[in-house]
Amino acid sequence: MKKKLLLVIPHLTIGGVQKSLISALPSLDYDRYDVTLYLRKNRTTLLPYVDKRVKVIINKDTTKYYRKPYSVFLQIFSKLLSVFGLKEKSAEIEKKLSDFIREQSMEYEHNAYFKDVVFDKAIAYVQGYTVEFVDKYINSKDKYVFFHTSKDEVHFLHEKVLPHFKRIAALHDTQAELIREWYPCVSDRITIVENFVSRPAIEGQSEEYSVEKPAGKTVLCSCGRLSFVKGFDIAIESAKMLKEKGFDFLWYFVGDGPEREKLEKKIQENRLSDCIAITGMKENPYPYMKAADIYVQPSYEEAMPVTIIEALKLKKPVITTATVGGKKLVSHKKTGLISDINAESLAESILKLINDKTLYDTIINELNLIDDSEELQKFKKQWKRLLED
Repeated sequence: MKKKLLLVIPHLTIGGVQKSLISALPSLDYDRYDVTLYLRKNRTTLLPYVDKRVKVIINKDTTKYYRKPYSVFLQIFSKLLSVFGLKEKSAEIEKKLSDFIREQSMEYEHNAYFKDVVFDKAIAYVQGYTVEFVDKYINSKDKYVFFHTSKDEVHFLHEKVLPHFKRIAALHDTQAELIREWYPCVSDRITIVENFVSRPAIEGQSEEYSVEKPAGKTVLCSCGRLSFVKGFDIAIESAKMLKEKGFDFLWYFVGDGPEREKLEKKIQENRLSDCIAITGMKENPYPYMKAADIYVQPSYEEAMPVTIIEALKLKKPVITTATVGGKKLVSHKKTGLISDINAESLAESILKLINDKTLYDTIINELNLIDDSEELQKFKKQWKRLLED
């Protein structure tokens, strides 16, 4: 008799967490588990890449919870308090509104999709409020949670619900130590499940279309959501320094997000439109990685960036800022370079790697020697240990 396994994730739009899940799904034991994936939001860009053995449930709720009478009352009350200068009281009401809407939506999800369903194992595949949903509204004997951050997010929530989970999966030992510091009460439940990327899969996708690679220019590539934490502002400042030094390059920013308009303005103001191209979101970013001479990760914070793993799989030298994940994935002067988290250091690292052909060739040779044939088996063992301990 197969066991019923549920994985819960907010959505399947393009992102590191989503891609790591898609890479993990083929490694599960389908002889042992009936696997269900639940998407809490109807955002399904990467759905075609989900293993076909997985049953997918998509939340298609269109209820406007903020229009419910109680929500409207709280919104009006909050604005009145703000008008009278009672900002702290107004903030309290805003929190109450947020909590009400979240509870209402989670109750709907439970009643619509999981009211009479029992699972043997349930996994919140990302930290945050998805953990609360799995804790409160999923009926399962054993529950698990994955952390994909090196920041202590919503500590008040995790501190309350994590004791209800059998195992907490960290991406590497450094992150595991951070989680132990944040939540000592569950320190004995932490296990390591690393991100995994299939080299043949992304090599195949990297051939799906061609990307312009101007003659005589060094091509750089950075992929990610255009949000502050990803450090594209650092990249633009670095690009300005590179151009001032006469460096001839084209830097692809592959992604989209809330900072796009601000970044585009900064590119124009610094006259970098001939050097930087924002491509927008790409379901398949790998042809851009393939076209690059160097992959650059300019983030302020990363736990275990899948994009770096992907670039290394495509045998691209990586320059990363010194984030927790960057330092874990890149071996300095062997598979790439690690810069400080500032524009000057990042620019210096790029120049060093381009100008020092011996170093560049040494890194390429090192990448070509990497044998990851044992990586998949290690990954499967980590999942088996997680679910069967």
